[in-house]
Amino acid sequence: MSSKNALKDPNSVATLLAVLNTDAIQGTNKVRIAINSSNEILVDTTSTISFTMIPVDEKDDNYVGCWLFQGSDGNPYPAVATSAGALLVDVS
Repeated sequence: MSSKNALKDPNSVATLLAVLNTDAIQGTNKVRIAINSSNEILVDTTSTISFTMIPVDEKDDNYVGCWLFQGSDGNPYPAVATSAGALLVDVS
């Protein structure tokens, strides 16, 4: 499995990771979630994913460091981002 290690800030806090939206299989590659010049999370409201989202076990080693969200079904799912680190969000 290919992944990028989360970088740490001066306080040793690791950056958040997300799964890459263009992978054929969820979780194959990880990307760092990017911050814009205003110190806000970079978001993308138009990109889509190339895989079917499946719930994950938050203790799964393949998702260590990934930002997880609770789905409407109550299960945890990883955050998804573009290769530039823009977090995919649905504003509808």
